[in-house]
Amino acid sequence: MNETCVFGKVHRSSARYTGRMLPVASDTQLGGGMVSCLMLTLSVPERLDFVRRSIAAYCRQTLLRKELVVVVDGGVTSGRDALLDYIGSLNRSDIRIVAPAGPLSLGQLRNISVAAARGDFLRQWDDDDCSHPERLARQLTHMLEGNHEAVLLQDVVQYFPQTRSLYCVNWRATEAGGHPGTLMVRRSVPIDYPTAGSEAQLGEDLRIALALKQRGRFGYLARMPYLFVYVSHGHNSWHEGHHRMLASTLSISQGLLRRREAEIRAGLKFFDFGPGAVGVQGSNGLAFRL
Repeated sequence: MNETCVFGKVHRSSARYTGRMLPVASDTQLGGGMVSCLMLTLSVPERLDFVRRSIAAYCRQTLLRKELVVVVDGGVTSGRDALLDYIGSLNRSDIRIVAPAGPLSLGQLRNISVAAARGDFLRQWDDDDCSHPERLARQLTHMLEGNHEAVLLQDVVQYFPQTRSLYCVNWRATEAGGHPGTLMVRRSVPIDYPTAGSEAQLGEDLRIALALKQRGRFGYLARMPYLFVYVSHGHNSWHEGHHRMLASTLSISQGLLRRREAEIRAGLKFFDFGPGAVGVQGSNGLAFRL
């Protein structure tokens, strides 16, 4: 049984994803390399639904050669049994759990996830966001075709569940040039997340993205915001004001959204935002509703 990426609840479904928008390279054409998706999570009961949704999105990826490494922060144990039971119930050999002891910083946990990975490519896979089924295949294709060491998504969808509002945000003008949390990088490239100071707990992914950008051979996958839904649910690592700032300063315009409406609707068909309309907002007002 597969699981559908649904906002609010995660529903089991036997349906397979068949709605590819454009031809995607097969695993054979991609050289047979494996992608390790690296997830960090806190085992608290209120986060389990986020984790279930994120894992559901991983399970529905069209790329076959992949694994998911789930690193559980040992600082909190109140919901660990429920988390471990859920992952065990999936009965998937490609999903592994790493549970280091004691509270650790995000930088330390990310380094643990990198060390545990078995793949040729590493992909950050946040526990509270959601992805289109072609996310891995398209990003890996872009990396290989461009001979890049690392690739970020330059455009992403940002969704605010409380207001049921959605923005298409373009990160080109930012320091990293793309969303730091969407990094895919070759395993052969040295990565060392900060383990001390403020960056070890917040902004650790930006630090690595900037270091990789300085090396050159750094790529961006643009104009496909629907590959990644960045969920601003109010309990993110960054505070609510930061998320609102991103939406207000990086979102594309109402006019551009309307010109690309058919494409955006097609790309977002996979995601179930639950009952009721979702407003697709531009930087200067509402563009349309889903």
